[in-house]
Amino acid sequence: MKTNVNAELVEFSKIVDWIYQGATDVEVWPNIAKKICDWLGAKTCLIFTPQFPADQGGFAITHQFNSLGLYDAKFNAHNIWEMRAYERGLLTTGSVMRDQELVTDEEFLESIFYKEYIAPLNLGRMIAGIVFDPRDNEGKAVVCACHQTFDAPFTQAESDKLKLLVPHLSRALGVMFKLRDAEFKVASSLRALNCLSRGVMLFNSLGQVCYYNDSAKALLECNDGLRLKPTDKADIWQLQASNAKMQTLLDDAISEAVEPNVYTTRHFSQALNVERPSGKTPYMLSFSSLSDQHEFEVYEHLASAIAFIYDVEKPVQLNNALLETTFGLSKKELKVAHLLVNGYALEKAAELLEVTENTIKTHLKNIHIKTKINSRAKLVKLLMTLSSD
Repeated sequence: MKTNVNAELVEFSKIVDWIYQGATDVEVWPNIAKKICDWLGAKTCLIFTPQFPADQGGFAITHQFNSLGLYDAKFNAHNIWEMRAYERGLLTTGSVMRDQELVTDEEFLESIFYKEYIAPLNLGRMIAGIVFDPRDNEGKAVVCACHQTFDAPFTQAESDKLKLLVPHLSRALGVMFKLRDAEFKVASSLRALNCLSRGVMLFNSLGQVCYYNDSAKALLECNDGLRLKPTDKADIWQLQASNAKMQTLLDDAISEAVEPNVYTTRHFSQALNVERPSGKTPYMLSFSSLSDQHEFEVYEHLASAIAFIYDVEKPVQLNNALLETTFGLSKKELKVAHLLVNGYALEKAAELLEVTENTIKTHLKNIHIKTKINSRAKLVKLLMTLSSD
């Protein structure tokens, strides 16, 4: 029995390492999906954004699952698993659920979703983990789902195994999203990090800052709740908070990222709020470990962890080039979109752009048509996802 347990631990650690490689190398994700599938004894594995296809900034990583496009087109409204999970408030970051916990076998076998979509794929059982709910991923939920034939239901043990993986998936994907540039490539060098508009810091194995980009520098030089204290080594700093209580929380978060416990890792969305003496909205810091397979080398040593720092009072800057290329928004529509995503009412937007409110409504209608989104809230979420920040 002990040998089996040790083998499980070894395999789990290998999968976690692969997951963190995915933070800086998008090419390894199909292999990660395969390894998750094998570890859970599943037939398929799918890591995806259920409500957002690729042309709306979503993604899908699959293993042995080739019918997602058909699902998007026809069966999204009939997904009885998703409907029951929503009704019960289970679509929250970190939740893990099995099909038999959502719907009875009788109801499932009679559903359109099973008869016309799941059954032809020779599937019937599902286990899913919510990597991000929409509140934690700028409007896009991310789900890791595995499937099995109907006569092979997933067990509680397999549910527990997936629950261990979900926080690591959230950290790796969270880093990947933050490093992604306008062309959906991942920034994988120090030079590329410095081109990002969001603040980025890298930490060495001792939990010291060994690199920060220009955006982080601009925030830290304000000395408003966070600062860099030089050490006795050149170009190495300690990240310091403004008081002892916050410093303890900061040190704990850095230590957890540098030397993670694979069984107690927090989700990427569980950001640390750092108080600011000025009274402004706290900074937000999101941390993650890095695997040994990346290009962030600082003075011949690979960085051990990465952190993103946000000033939530800073206006959102839309990625105009991406919005023009992807949706064909005009210059005037981009101006309206920018004001909309920063919370301006239509009346105020009209005043700032020196046009009538009806003109703003016309631009907004065109934006909805071009993005194929008819909800104001969903549109704002999409714009946030495709922002430069």
